Amino acid sequence: MPDYRRPLANLVFEFCRRVVAGEPGDTDYCDIVWKILADEVVLRIFEGGSDQEEVESDYNPSVETIVAFLAECAEAVEPGANDDDDEAELVGTFESHGPSSPHTALHISSSFSSPLISRVQSDVHPDTGSSRSQSLHPSEDFSEHPILGSSRMPPSRSYPIQALSALISIFSQLCFTPHTPPSNFDYVLAYILRVFENFTFLLVKAKSVRVRLATLQFLMRLRADRDHRLYFSDTGYDPEGQVASLSALINLASPSDVLRKARARARIPPSERDMVTSRDRGGRLSQSFSRNATSRSRSRVSRSALAGSGPRARTRVAMWRVPEQLLFSVDTVDTTSEILGTYDPSGPDGVVVLPISEYLFALLTILESEKSWDIMSYVLCHLPVQLANKHLFCGPKSRIVISKILNMLCLGVLEGGSFARSIERWPSSIKLRDAMHGLVYHTLSVLVSYKRYFDTKQRHLLVEVFLGGLSGQSATIMCCLNALSISAFELQPSIIRYLSDILEKLFKIMSNPDMTVHILSFLSIVGSHPPLYSNFVEKDYKIVFGVALHSWALSQHVRIMSYHLVYVWFLAVKLPDRPKYLGYITKQLLLANEGNEQVDDLTEVCFDWLARYTYASADPRPANSLLQDIVINHGSDSEGNGAPSLADTVASEKTWLLGNSVVTIRTLRKLGWIEILSRRPSGYTKFLGRLENVPLVGPGDVDPDMLTIPAVFLMDRESSQACRPDAHADGTEEDREEQRRLVHDLLEQSENNPEDLNRPDPISGYVWSRTAPSQRRKDVAIDPSFFALQLSSYPNRLGPSNVRILVDSAVVLKFTTNLDRMPVIDTHKVGIMYVAPGQTTEGEILRNTHGSPAYTNFLEGIGRLINLRGQIDVYAGGLDPDEDGEYAYAWWDDIGQILYHTATMMPSHSHDDRSTFKKRHIGNDFVRIVWNDSGIPYRFDTLATQFQFVNIVIEPHSVGHISAYSSSFHETEYFKVTVQRAEGMIEFAPVGHYKLVSAENLPLLVRQLSLLADWFAYVFSRTDGDTQRVEVRTNWQERLSAIRRFKDQQMKANAIDQRENGHESVDKESKDSILAQQAFRDFTSSF
Repeated sequence: MPDYRRPLANLVFEFCRRVVAGEPGDTDYCDIVWKILADEVVLRIFEGGSDQEEVESDYNPSVETIVAFLAECAEAVEPGANDDDDEAELVGTFESHGPSSPHTALHISSSFSSPLISRVQSDVHPDTGSSRSQSLHPSEDFSEHPILGSSRMPPSRSYPIQALSALISIFSQLCFTPHTPPSNFDYVLAYILRVFENFTFLLVKAKSVRVRLATLQFLMRLRADRDHRLYFSDTGYDPEGQVASLSALINLASPSDVLRKARARARIPPSERDMVTSRDRGGRLSQSFSRNATSRSRSRVSRSALAGSGPRARTRVAMWRVPEQLLFSVDTVDTTSEILGTYDPSGPDGVVVLPISEYLFALLTILESEKSWDIMSYVLCHLPVQLANKHLFCGPKSRIVISKILNMLCLGVLEGGSFARSIERWPSSIKLRDAMHGLVYHTLSVLVSYKRYFDTKQRHLLVEVFLGGLSGQSATIMCCLNALSISAFELQPSIIRYLSDILEKLFKIMSNPDMTVHILSFLSIVGSHPPLYSNFVEKDYKIVFGVALHSWALSQHVRIMSYHLVYVWFLAVKLPDRPKYLGYITKQLLLANEGNEQVDDLTEVCFDWLARYTYASADPRPANSLLQDIVINHGSDSEGNGAPSLADTVASEKTWLLGNSVVTIRTLRKLGWIEILSRRPSGYTKFLGRLENVPLVGPGDVDPDMLTIPAVFLMDRESSQACRPDAHADGTEEDREEQRRLVHDLLEQSENNPEDLNRPDPISGYVWSRTAPSQRRKDVAIDPSFFALQLSSYPNRLGPSNVRILVDSAVVLKFTTNLDRMPVIDTHKVGIMYVAPGQTTEGEILRNTHGSPAYTNFLEGIGRLINLRGQIDVYAGGLDPDEDGEYAYAWWDDIGQILYHTATMMPSHSHDDRSTFKKRHIGNDFVRIVWNDSGIPYRFDTLATQFQFVNIVIEPHSVGHISAYSSSFHETEYFKVTVQRAEGMIEFAPVGHYKLVSAENLPLLVRQLSLLADWFAYVFSRTDGDTQRVEVRTNWQERLSAIRRFKDQQMKANAIDQRENGHESVDKESKDSILAQQAFRDFTSSF
């Protein structure tokens, strides 16, 4: 067969030479001819060593001769091109690591540079004249924009483009086409590396901008999987639509294109997307599209010609725009190379490594001194997406170049920088700072995930650049805020260094309503990391409170987040320093309500919360202690069942309404002991004490109090481990003796011996049962003013109108029982699902009972493992341990609790094929965390439910097998985090299109994202997609309303009693203006 094929191929080569030399002839089938030439090169390479067997001549060229010929043709000036378009577009020299030109072995006559256009009608040969879009969703209308916009550009492909297409075909077939390992492996590999060297050379040195652009289109789509195997990306090239979004910033994609892509990514299943636009086997669009695109391009040419001469003649229309049309075709896409990688962790003797650093050097040269707007804009719009594939740039040489790229970009965009100043002709309405500098920040935000490549000085420089970007346009500010939010996790020392300056900048731009959500999100994230604000001074805290307190007049979500921010940062202040901020906060809260007769409920509960935490760091709800169990439950009831009633334990009880609080004082039957309960909107406080003015033994008492002191020693222990010996009157004598022995043993334990205390398991940690004693994870401090404030009538003045004694204990008991059922903090429930490789349906996903090792590590970091059975204080999110499993992950602090409905921890019942038990919880969650190891983009509507608001998707940034993350080598791996939102939701999460987050910080970030997302989705749901004015109320507001209703009922009842007794109340509460309330709202002057 080669004997028949080679003569034909030699004729094809001779034909191509005549075309390049400008000799007259039929060029209608020129595209096909160049494709045949490329295929012949591939066949000869696989046949191996034939160059040595044949005598080379003009009529029998070798493989080396043909490849060199193609390379030099691609480097040449496009025939018929305007000098302004195809002049050398690069200033300076390209740092080459080989010969001055990769194809100097062949000399081609000077006639190659003679101007001649080889015309090929694309409507006759659509396979070669058209190209395919790289969008993930081909349902978009690709024909809305001209593909090649220059009026001087020929409608067909010139021979430099055709030669480059041949080189791309050679490289793709050698590298990506599956085949058995060739016997002449080294020979094949040599030509793969040689062609790649030609690409990096052409990227900088080619005389045609279109050739350089086409080279970029190919190289920018190269990816590596988790095993560092190279492939050409098609369906997963831009899954989050970042390229389209960045292109729209510089008018290279219409907003409708970006919107359509976002909607398609969320809604259209792959089967439907594939049916929208037909493609041939090579992935190219149909013939009808090629004709339409060509006809529209020509019609725009004619209109451009009518525009006249003068300055407008020098206005350049962009050579590319989204959606793109490639100037080449690749037959094998999304298939990893079997012979080539980008990095070998085992060393240089392993797999053959592509010198990807040479490509990075070429990009560095372009970024430093490029003159063409088309080339520079293409690099800046596409580079962030490629950098997100970190496995492509793992080699030591790549690390050096990426470090240089960071330095060049940072210094180039800082004030007075010179980045992109070499661009000769800018499109109209494009400004240097707004366009190029704005795009650079997106590349730098991805480089945060390459922090191990940089030294400390470079990390500081990166954060400094983001700080400078806060002075830019809205899109730039948003990008920098998102980058700073991730840097708060990944670059903590650098954030600490510049945090004061960042806060001052945020305070200045707080008036921009578009940035408010992102500013609050950033400050919320910073407030969750105590090391970040460890060096704060009073000025810094006041700036944070100032930012939060300037957001009242905006949307409900922003208002709720503003109050949340006040709570987070107030707890961040050291307890002794908190009182000095009350005056400032009080004034700002009242100013926000100026014009109202009274402060609104959100502000009222904020004052109540401040009264709780200004002088103490105690929990918002009491937990039962062993002391209480021994003192109050001192004996069994009359029925002898061991469960004493309230009447058996309390000698007397009285309740008062003091302002917004309900205070109950009980004297206990245990001699000298009293119990004080204060129920307020922001929490529930209980005091248990003993009056020291009573004797140890009462009159006629022969049973002295010998348990109080031991109970005090044991009060911090779990009552399930040690309880009063006579607490179980119905037990046997052996049981009571065992309890006595247990108490005795506990008393004998040394309080100073840490080995005697319960320690968490080093792997699984604590399993929290029954109560959630958060004080065990924090230092609890109490100022005497805390006690006085909890028993005061604050925020009301002390007077007859604000103090009401309640004598009907039955009414009080009914009210307090209902009030105690209301949570004293905010509660959230979030679903977690694991998607195994290849899974796409909700049935498959919900039936998973375990996940990958990385997923398991993530769960251990996102919350605390709790035992659902008998749980008291931790919000269980509706889980039933008998049906939904005994364990769940939860997280809580003094402000809120999150219960995670984890699908893999719930049992899969044999009688529940559709996983209804799991879906009834996860399907009703507003927010779902999806760990996607499927290797397929997760569809927003995978889980069929009406509560479809937010998905936080976590997936590897590179495709491949999940087993790659099972070894210790990948413990420091990064993961891609994206946030999918329901239609109509604004962007609220600080991740932008996506963010790369290390495995170490991933649980912390996702926890904060789930909290922010659940608040936003809750408001979005209650307001019917932000279309109705419905007040969204927190748990604290509901508690406040309940107390006020009860107070009004009692005041009416008291008024009726007074009238019946002939008394009329004349005490009237004075109403002050809002600002006049500052004197008594600021309780630090009185307490």
